[in-house]
Amino acid sequence: MVLVLLTGLTTSAAHAGTGVVPASTSWTSADRGWVLGLDTLCQTANCPQLVRTTDGGTTWTRVRTPALTVPGAGRLRVVFASDTTGMVTDGEQLFVTNDGGTRWTSSGVKGTVGALGFDNAAFLAVIHDGTASRLYQRELWSGSWQPVPGVEVKGAASGSIAAGHVSLSVPFQENRYWTRGLVSWREEVPPCTAESATRLGTAGGDRYALCSFDPGFGNMTKELRKATPGGPFETIGVPPREGITTGFAVSAGTALVAAAGRDLSFMHRGSAGKWDTPLTLGGPAFEDLAFADEQHATLVRGGPGQEFAQVLRSADGGLTWKPVGV
Repeated sequence: MVLVLLTGLTTSAAHAGTGVVPASTSWTSADRGWVLGLDTLCQTANCPQLVRTTDGGTTWTRVRTPALTVPGAGRLRVVFASDTTGMVTDGEQLFVTNDGGTRWTSSGVKGTVGALGFDNAAFLAVIHDGTASRLYQRELWSGSWQPVPGVEVKGAASGSIAAGHVSLSVPFQENRYWTRGLVSWREEVPPCTAESATRLGTAGGDRYALCSFDPGFGNMTKELRKATPGGPFETIGVPPREGITTGFAVSAGTALVAAAGRDLSFMHRGSAGKWDTPLTLGGPAFEDLAFADEQHATLVRGGPGQEFAQVLRSADGGLTWKPVGV
């Protein structure tokens, strides 16, 4: 385990370039990324603002931002699948664009917005309406949001969405799992138990799940599982127990697990069957952990109003991390 304690990389003050304090980030390649946060240059308090880069963060451009509000609980989030196709949410409102942010369309669906994602032809979102949590979809280029028949659970479930599969679970009550077929979603045996928090990933056509359970004293047991062809998920790795899971990302040959506990945040890394912890920072949790390609990964550390608010990026599969100025 490599311990790196860096508690003074930056504060929540915005960088001079944009005046935006990062809350969420999404990258579609090593050079092309988006950051949603709060605009310190706004005349009115708490103005959400979206910015984008096409050169790895050297320069940023402000993008038209829909009328989001600052959530009292949860946080602002942005997810893009390409240069043109993306979503932003404040946890209650959900907006989508298919022209890079020139125009935004509201989902019109009332409820609490959970997991966000995409498949080859549609936007995907988990929304809880006060009674049940359902997977909704909308065609990328037009149409309205519609619930996916049968993909739902009773109660509040944030869910997890990755390419080709989705999980909905209410802790200690119900855990259901579906895969995407050619024309519809098909329910299968879930990779994790109802006592586990499920996070999904896809790499090279393979389906993965991180099952996290048995929390205590800022730690929890974590198991990395992989779907076998035509069969169930099997455990292929056990990340370190340190921290409560806050993120999961997988690429060909590498898995990353973000976790937080006891005022520390951990980045666990698994490769070739071995696990270590190349990054440990004091302060707020890591969020939005994702791979843009096999080597480049990004995350947000903290956010507006917290001790730190910064984007971190790795160019070597999660071995080392550097701040990205916004």
